[in-house]
Amino acid sequence: MSTLDQPILIANSNYHVGHQVAIFVAKEQGFFSEEGLKEYEYDAGGLIPGPLERDGLGMAMTHHGVDIATAVDVEAAIYQRSLGAEVYIAGDWRYTPFLRWYGAKHLTDMSKLRGGRIGMREKEGLVQVFITDSLRAAGVDPEREVEWVYDPVFGYRNNPAHMEMLRSGKIEAITSQPPFSDQLEKEGYPMILDPNMVFPRRPGKLTVATGQMIEKRADELRAYFRAIIRAFWFMRDVKNFEYLRDLEKKLRKTNTHNEHERGVVAIVTSPDRVESWALPVDGGIASAAVQRIADEMVKSGKLSRPISVKDILRDDAVKQAYREVSSRPELNTPFGIALAAQEKYGF
Repeated sequence: MSTLDQPILIANSNYHVGHQVAIFVAKEQGFFSEEGLKEYEYDAGGLIPGPLERDGLGMAMTHHGVDIATAVDVEAAIYQRSLGAEVYIAGDWRYTPFLRWYGAKHLTDMSKLRGGRIGMREKEGLVQVFITDSLRAAGVDPEREVEWVYDPVFGYRNNPAHMEMLRSGKIEAITSQPPFSDQLEKEGYPMILDPNMVFPRRPGKLTVATGQMIEKRADELRAYFRAIIRAFWFMRDVKNFEYLRDLEKKLRKTNTHNEHERGVVAIVTSPDRVESWALPVDGGIASAAVQRIADEMVKSGKLSRPISVKDILRDDAVKQAYREVSSRPELNTPFGIALAAQEKYGF
């Protein structure tokens, strides 16, 4: 972590361009400056490789002097706290919507998956918890009456290869997200499970801060959140589509730290993708959601013991930041637009 007389260091936990956009919006639109965060540094290169984040996030933040890490996987943050790392969930970053389940054309509901094959990236992940609970509710035994097919291709929903597994008949059920899920629906593949109905506004990626940042640089942390919340509002306004589209294109060309990112399907492809961007309007995260995920991790074997949300979440700064920006009359318009988008899409 930085010393108290140094600019705070903000870093993306991973290198994906989609997670860089909010920081650049806050910078380019002047939100950081307007909110009083004038002394900061930003590292977009990716703090730690994804597979190592769960075990090494706290160590990586300490080694690189990072005060605030964005786009941190919710499981990694919870697991790090279970180990006693001095890093805490300070706010949300992105919900996990769109991971809807699609089935073969003959399937009309979950009960029809009896005897079918289900595509998964890994065994006993939280995605599997969702569908196994839904199978049981539909009267299907997830241990004896379905076949689980594990393949990394099912973890890359921004790659069309997962669709071919369904089209070819090798798999009867997969998760997908726009724009690929839109195509599957056009082709007649039914959506058989929407996790948003099971777990509305499920946190996916988070903002994590060190204990020192929370305790000794609280004013700067609130300023950071005020700016980021305003960036989230900006990013859900369809009037800003062209700017956001061009910003993403620029970042993919000039600021990516991984060649793979240059070929990934763009996020900002249409105005509706802006409006439906899964960004939290209040920047915050419900304590009940964190506790639920921690409990799911125990259930799935990813945590060896229960842990209380009180030991994980420290969100006073983001709550205060939201109260401050949402009460300003001059921000009524962008705030109202963001609230309308949230009401329309449910997140």
